[in-house]
Amino acid sequence: MNENLGLGESDAEARWIGVRRHQAVLVILGVGLASDWVMSPRAPLLVIVAGLALAMGAVPCYDGLTVGEGCVVALRYLLRSHWHDLNVRELGDDVVLWAIGEVALRGYELTHRGRLDLSGRDVTIAEGLAALADASSAARTGQHFSQHVVTKGADTLTMLTLPLDVPAPDGWTVNNALALEVVGVGNDATSLRVLERFTYLRTKGQLARIYRVRDFSAVPPSRGLLEHLLRSSTTLDLALHVDVVAGAKAHRLAARAVHRVGSDAATSRAAGFRRTARSSRNFERLSQREALVASGRSLLRLAVFVIVRGESLDEVHQRSAIVWRHAHDAGLRLERGWGLQLRWYFAQLPGGPGW
Repeated sequence: MNENLGLGESDAEARWIGVRRHQAVLVILGVGLASDWVMSPRAPLLVIVAGLALAMGAVPCYDGLTVGEGCVVALRYLLRSHWHDLNVRELGDDVVLWAIGEVALRGYELTHRGRLDLSGRDVTIAEGLAALADASSAARTGQHFSQHVVTKGADTLTMLTLPLDVPAPDGWTVNNALALEVVGVGNDATSLRVLERFTYLRTKGQLARIYRVRDFSAVPPSRGLLEHLLRSSTTLDLALHVDVVAGAKAHRLAARAVHRVGSDAATSRAAGFRRTARSSRNFERLSQREALVASGRSLLRLAVFVIVRGESLDEVHQRSAIVWRHAHDAGLRLERGWGLQLRWYFAQLPGGPGW
């Protein structure tokens, strides 16, 4: 991140003149079928029904998903098995975790030295992680690392997970026992069985609900992005995953994003639409990002997961309501992840086996 680079909406989803590609395809197909039914005197009723269904599939419903995407998510949830296992084993200083795929990692605990915001050491830690990301961007395949803030009783622990060949910055010490606790198996177990429900998960002795932060752009510039959420009055865990894009691919993605937004703006102006302040700001942000990537800075894919745990479903509901309210007050937009709880659970684990 850079102080000159303003935050905006995620550009992970490709858009064409403000809409996503599948929305444009569904609307075009729906209008085409409806027009064919109107123009053809003997067209069956099924044609207009299919046309209306396709057009309805492009309507946004929740969490940025359209009606069509929501139906696909619900159908996949109904068809797949709801019991899943993950296995973990410790090999010396290394931890091997198998969920969807297998990842090998090393866990590091942050050595706390009093209040970080008073000592200024939080800035040093952030600079060390930024330097780690910039160095990782030179690799051909990129790197993936994650930072976890775990609440354990009255204490709060911070863990960093890195690939085996990546050295940790200063201030972090190896602690694979903490990595096993974050996974949820403990020191004596090697596997964990997870039961997936549509809006939550059931693990060993507790329930969990996973949220994902969708948008940071409304957070005031004078406040930390996750500061208000961390000060929530309820217990929660945070998982920040950083996927460092390899250098050559980062240059292509940054240039392609600028070209796409510029082309959309040119098409809109040609069609008689005025370029809005929002689109101009987005183009400026992407141009700044392209310049930073060209100067050697890393391009990152970020994902922030909020894990709410409880002993009962009522407790999870109560804590989730508090977290949702605190996130809204902080300017964060959360996604509920209905039907995607297992996928997000694997994605937030140390090492990101679900990525």
